[in-house]
Amino acid sequence: MNDIYVSTALISLLICHLAAIIIGYQMHKQTLIMSYLNMGIAIGAFVFWAITSLNIKQHNFQFIELLALFIEACILIFAFVSIIGFHNKTAVKVINFIGFGIHLLVTTGMLIYMLTFKFNRLF
Repeated sequence: MNDIYVSTALISLLICHLAAIIIGYQMHKQTLIMSYLNMGIAIGAFVFWAITSLNIKQHNFQFIELLALFIEACILIFAFVSIIGFHNKTAVKVINFIGFGIHLLVTTGMLIYMLTFKFNRLF
């Protein structure tokens, strides 16, 4: 796997973020559409973490790893709560917008990093 595949995936993910903002604003259901995108990204992050940590015999959790997993778990829970019908609650809206912003900033940062430095091999 080289960096072209990852850059393409990151660009498509940024396009999905932009589409979620535009379509959500037009339909007046921005929180609900962002919740679906947040849920997809959070599940993807958990699947990636589980796959990469399967080969480790003894796993020592670091603080940054636990913090990232906790934040993704909170985003996943609030996205699920929003999807099942509580997307008009203020606290759910705020957490979903914060999660969306975190995902957007991390994706943009990863894309800038990938475009700045060229890699021959990722894993």
